[in-house]
Amino acid sequence: MRRIPPARLLVMLASAPLAQWPSLPTATEAPDRAEDIPAEAVHQLRIATRRLRALIDIFSPWLKPRWRRRMKEELRWLGNAMGPARDADVLIGETLPALRLEYPGVDWIAIEAHVSRLRAEARAQAAQALSSERQHALHALLIDAFGICSEGRADERAARGLRRASRTPGKAPGALARHAHNMLRERYIALFPNCRQLAMLDTEQLHALRVKIKQARYSAEALTPWLRKSVRAPYQDTLRAAQTLLGHLNDAVVAQRMLEAAPIPADHRDMLSGRLDTIIVNATSRAAHVLCQLPDAHTLERAMRKG
Repeated sequence: MRRIPPARLLVMLASAPLAQWPSLPTATEAPDRAEDIPAEAVHQLRIATRRLRALIDIFSPWLKPRWRRRMKEELRWLGNAMGPARDADVLIGETLPALRLEYPGVDWIAIEAHVSRLRAEARAQAAQALSSERQHALHALLIDAFGICSEGRADERAARGLRRASRTPGKAPGALARHAHNMLRERYIALFPNCRQLAMLDTEQLHALRVKIKQARYSAEALTPWLRKSVRAPYQDTLRAAQTLLGHLNDAVVAQRMLEAAPIPADHRDMLSGRLDTIIVNATSRAAHVLCQLPDAHTLERAMRKG
């Protein structure tokens, strides 16, 4: 893959998340009931949008600036529109059932009624975005930008979002390798110093670190050919494990915010919030332990392939 021209590599990589893009109804076809759009479709689409945003950042020198800005803006809008629905699905499907097993005496009827209202509002918002003309226009924009044909194959000659070769560094010897190395370094450096001092971070800072971990992970996956396997696999595994743990932490934070407005007795709220605090502390501690396994800068540098 290191010998593949950058433009061709970009459209090849973009075709994978676009293949995961679910078939969604239009505004005229969409039913009034938000539950007709499966929760799994929302989840898969969120993953696809994140991966596409990462690719657009990584390969920005090979994309036309106007197309790049528009795609990033629209993907960010779609991701934000789906976020509350995904949070509500995790609350109902994972976080609250685990708490209920530990604290059966809490007023779960009131909590579940409250969360059900929040979920209905969030899913209605997501359904409106997913069935909108704006979402369908975004999908068409991405197909055009990356030259995806009806069979799902990518053809860089049909990709309208690519810059002309004369305006990219793609023809210079070793240009893509240098760019890959710079991106890997940049994403790695962005993790520090926060990944070494997790206990000192508040939940907003931990969320920001999780975003940086995702960016480092997606960059390492997209630029796999430029990392030797001896470092690539443990590096990606470490980032994936840390992302998962910080995701559990974020789920606990979302649950605490939900409880603040839930119509339940104060002692019930304090009991559940205290348990969620423990989950947050434990997840932070485990994530800190995992991130200690990141390679040092010298090891990562030596693991980068030339050419």
